[in-house]
Amino acid sequence: MVRRDGQTAFLTKAVSPYALALVSYAIFLLAWSFPPAAYVSYMDEPDYIFMDMSALAFYSLCVISFLLGVWLLDLLLPVAGLNDETLVCRLSPVTFLLIPLGFGLVFSVISNIIIIRSAPDLFRLFLEQGGAELKTELQFQSALGMAGIYLIGIVWWATWRCDQLNLQGRQRRLVKIAQYLATASVILSTILKLVRGELMPVIIGVAIIYLLRKSFRAERQGAFLVKFFVIFASSVLVLFLLGSFVRGTTDLTKDVFAYTIASYNRLAALLSGRLRYPYGGRGIYLFSFLGYNNMLNMVVPFRDILRWPSFMEYWQSEFRAMGPAGLTENAIWGGAFGYIFADIGWLAPFFVFFEGLLCGVVWRSVKLGRPLGIVLYPWFAFCILFWFGMNSLFENKLLPLVLDVLGLAIYESLCLRYETPQTSLSKYSAAEPGIPAY
Repeated sequence: MVRRDGQTAFLTKAVSPYALALVSYAIFLLAWSFPPAAYVSYMDEPDYIFMDMSALAFYSLCVISFLLGVWLLDLLLPVAGLNDETLVCRLSPVTFLLIPLGFGLVFSVISNIIIIRSAPDLFRLFLEQGGAELKTELQFQSALGMAGIYLIGIVWWATWRCDQLNLQGRQRRLVKIAQYLATASVILSTILKLVRGELMPVIIGVAIIYLLRKSFRAERQGAFLVKFFVIFASSVLVLFLLGSFVRGTTDLTKDVFAYTIASYNRLAALLSGRLRYPYGGRGIYLFSFLGYNNMLNMVVPFRDILRWPSFMEYWQSEFRAMGPAGLTENAIWGGAFGYIFADIGWLAPFFVFFEGLLCGVVWRSVKLGRPLGIVLYPWFAFCILFWFGMNSLFENKLLPLVLDVLGLAIYESLCLRYETPQTSLSKYSAAEPGIPAY
């Protein structure tokens, strides 16, 4: 079934790559035009981004290139509306959903136990706001793995399929409880490791999947959207404040500046040549997962082949690069496009166009309701909204999600059958024939 009513179109467009890219562009324009006196006062560093025309031209080119990539894929392989085919399970629907959730939850709980046991002073450091010491101790322990990322991909998938299978009563409550426990385990893992880079995709991904599934319901959604965005913004703020508290940050405004406007200030410094990341030009900022995913490097030693430094050395080199540029060392992000520029210069828009094509493939897949889109689109959505941060798309977290896609696709091929009705219902149009699957 393909939804075509006005409310569906509105919600679908609101979480589409086009809308999310415009949100990120608005954040950039805010940083570009932010009063320099206020910025210098809070960050105690020169303001390079204010009304910088090269930064405006470069960022705009990157956004346009990304949108062109998404649009080209939509043009070549169009899918109208959201597809909601009827699913027939060879297992009980509850069992079908609980098996992946159960395996993922066990893996995540074991990982959390390892984190706690590996840091006996964990809770003392939390209470004493020893976040920096704690993060240094935990961040680079390969034994901890990325269990939370594997699990959150399964949670996104289970949320979509649970709604699609239309579970009711006790069955729905049972699956929902498993989803809440799994989400709580992922959030606990990110808090224990103090990695906002894992926490934000969790929150944004759940929101994206929820809004897409909400679009299939016929009730009026104006009041719902207001309530949803208030709750979402409040949740993000509370979790951000918690992270700031544990890290010992007392000035929230400065923290917000460091994670947003300061990134674009570093972008302007990169474009002008004032700032140079020591390992720029070696591909680290384009495909970091090649060198810093331990599981992948056990199979193929990409880091040795590419002669990349250790993750700790590469990470710390960014802090050392700030001083010569006249920038403070408590903020190192250069924005997603800035990091790409550090590797390939003004060819960055061509690379961003390639990212847009990939996003178009994933966006098409989520509209078709296939595992590729259900699992990967929340990650792509986060990466778009996180353009003020790092070039996250091809970092470590992508590989576990891709493995989720492969595992869930195989699992569904064994347990599911798709049935596309040939007649239209009152609130659905007839399904489009011949839609290929991802």
